[in-house]
Amino acid sequence: MSFIVTTPAKQSVEEKRKLIRSHVMRGKNRKMLPTRPRSWIDGDKANDRELLKEGTYVSVPANVGGLFSFTAFSAEISPDMLEAIWELKRSMFPIELALESHRSGTSWLEPICGDAACLHFTVFIAKEYLRFDLGQKENSKMALYHLVKALAILQQRLGSGDDELSTSDSTILVIVGLTLAATGLGDLETAVNHLNGLYKMVLLRGGISALQWNRSLQAKIFRQVSPIEISSLSTGHQPLFFSDGVSWDSYIASQGCRPAPVGQDSDLDLPIRASDLGYFLDGLDTRLHSIWDDISEFVRAANIATQCNRGIDSELYQEVMVSIHYRLVNLRFNTGTINEVTRLALLSFSSTLFLQWRGVKIRFERLAQDLKRALSMLGRSSEAIPAQLIVWLYITGSICVFNEHEQAYFQPVLVEALQSMRSWHEIRSSLKSVLWVDVLHDPPAKHMVEVMVPKV
Repeated sequence: MSFIVTTPAKQSVEEKRKLIRSHVMRGKNRKMLPTRPRSWIDGDKANDRELLKEGTYVSVPANVGGLFSFTAFSAEISPDMLEAIWELKRSMFPIELALESHRSGTSWLEPICGDAACLHFTVFIAKEYLRFDLGQKENSKMALYHLVKALAILQQRLGSGDDELSTSDSTILVIVGLTLAATGLGDLETAVNHLNGLYKMVLLRGGISALQWNRSLQAKIFRQVSPIEISSLSTGHQPLFFSDGVSWDSYIASQGCRPAPVGQDSDLDLPIRASDLGYFLDGLDTRLHSIWDDISEFVRAANIATQCNRGIDSELYQEVMVSIHYRLVNLRFNTGTINEVTRLALLSFSSTLFLQWRGVKIRFERLAQDLKRALSMLGRSSEAIPAQLIVWLYITGSICVFNEHEQAYFQPVLVEALQSMRSWHEIRSSLKSVLWVDVLHDPPAKHMVEVMVPKV
């Protein structure tokens, strides 16, 4: 800051007056930052996001000597257990999409600190994740010990007849963990059973909007519920949450203003006809078009954030995740139609943005089979599909949900679709003209294309 000294012998001059005026107006001429849109999860029942229920959170003292020096845990915990829990937190979201949260790092541990069942089950999940990440096949005795302890406490709690304790935040978190474990083991039937129990608990609490004061709890619920809702679509299971009264309007895309196409790289002179894609999108179901607009807006923001080394608002990230996935799972179209192919492709694409863990690829078996069937029928469709969208559909399916056998099945079709493209840069430019997050999708797509189509 500049200091301006004015004395009777040295009066202010014009340059100093300009400096003073500039300092006074600093910040007043800046553009206002966009406000966060209203909560999609809570809808009309959304109140102050900062509402806190008195006595709910367990206080974590300020740092003295170390981050957890004076933290009181609900059960005995060792340094390796704490490290496993912390590693689990770091692994829950794609590392490429840095999330910024207004909650402190220690606040994430508050439910674990205050509840023994939650602590034991979190340790079990953390150790199982690390075992999977390290490629170990056998469960550790210590992980199983914590699972048994958590289940014993949970069984005692649910049999106590205390409704408040049986539907408490910590109890819900343990059920969420059980759902996660069943999903990770591929036991869809058990996962759906846990989901039904979780849904009943939430209803007894007054519905999902009644948990709005605890945004972290809402986020944990939907992060584990969404994969099950997607995986069980083909079994006739209907979505439990947001099955009625869903808002079909765009959530983050400006109303009446479509997001601009991403376009190609600036160093390439590849004619990508955005108008073709625009005409195609205008022919889609209006509800599906609105979802596409929201995903396009999120993709644009994610690419800008990574290029500028900035983070993404974690609360908005969760809201967008829920709004996109629950609108997609509530839509239904006839098999083989363009609307259904697009819906399944958007589910596959958005799963990489919101539902994949670091180092662990969740396999959506039902979604993969449905998309494979829909793409197989695509060749018989009489509707005109833009060339870049065809390439995007096959590559998105391959890197997002297909396994090696399914990739090989579509290899001849993909090779034919890529005949007019001479390099990976041209392919990437075509993909970016549709929907593409560079840091997430470039590495697997480039590797797959170079293996399947050696000439590229």
